[in-house]
Amino acid sequence: MILSDNLRGALLAVCAFGIFSVADTIVKYESQFMPVAAVTAMITGVATVLIALYGFGIGQGRALVPVTPAFTLGRGALLASETAIIYYAFTVVPLADVYVLTFLTPIFVSVIAIVGLGERPSPLVAIGVVLGFVGVLVAFRPGAMGFGLGHFAAAGSALIFAVTLVMIRIAPPRESDLALVICPMIILAIGSGIVTLMTTGFPAPSGGDMALVLLAGFCLFAGNLLIVRAYRVGAASFVAPFQYCLIFWGALNGWLVFGASVELFTWIGAAIIIAAGLMVLRADRAST
Repeated sequence: MILSDNLRGALLAVCAFGIFSVADTIVKYESQFMPVAAVTAMITGVATVLIALYGFGIGQGRALVPVTPAFTLGRGALLASETAIIYYAFTVVPLADVYVLTFLTPIFVSVIAIVGLGERPSPLVAIGVVLGFVGVLVAFRPGAMGFGLGHFAAAGSALIFAVTLVMIRIAPPRESDLALVICPMIILAIGSGIVTLMTTGFPAPSGGDMALVLLAGFCLFAGNLLIVRAYRVGAASFVAPFQYCLIFWGALNGWLVFGASVELFTWIGAAIIIAAGLMVLRADRAST
């Protein structure tokens, strides 16, 4: 059976997010034994080396160097900060809860495009934006359950990630995918490494810890390649909603590794946010 480009992109995206969730789970697990900055530095360092080896291995070593340094490094710095923030969230909040808040990304993209790019929202987008925030209120019921710094960090990471997605809309077409992928990894590896050296220092990991760090680094490398390929072969508006499969990956990994369960209100809120995101994405597709 021959799959359409959109279905191939969707399958690649589901695989990519599943792989990313493995890396996220390892970060949450290892942060119980090592400072999160040290875990981040080691994992992103491994990913950086793998991306570089891949680039040289396919004969595109020069593509690793950004053609537009100011733009690419600026976006890389934002993505690096987003990764650092969400890694912090993973250490203090259940995986599924973090993923629910990251589902605000397509809604934030629309808000930023309206405010920053002067786009005029359709009624469907406006309803989707409001509905998305209603979903957050349902999922976390401020006042009825804890909504702490980790939750704000997760929401903040979704906002920063939305900014980087809007930047892609104005990205120079001559910039390579490899440069866009490796720059945030380098910035985050160096930044978190410096923080680690200035605070706790690098611990001496066990053989098991190093194996998990290597696996997480490989997952970051493979997940980034797969998600780039997904958006290359499939239409963005078709592929983007498959980010929502993270709620199921997060619930599964959280249950298997940490014995965490997902509350009914979290599932209901996630469903509302997903419906809002699909509404926004459909409106975006209709306008293009």
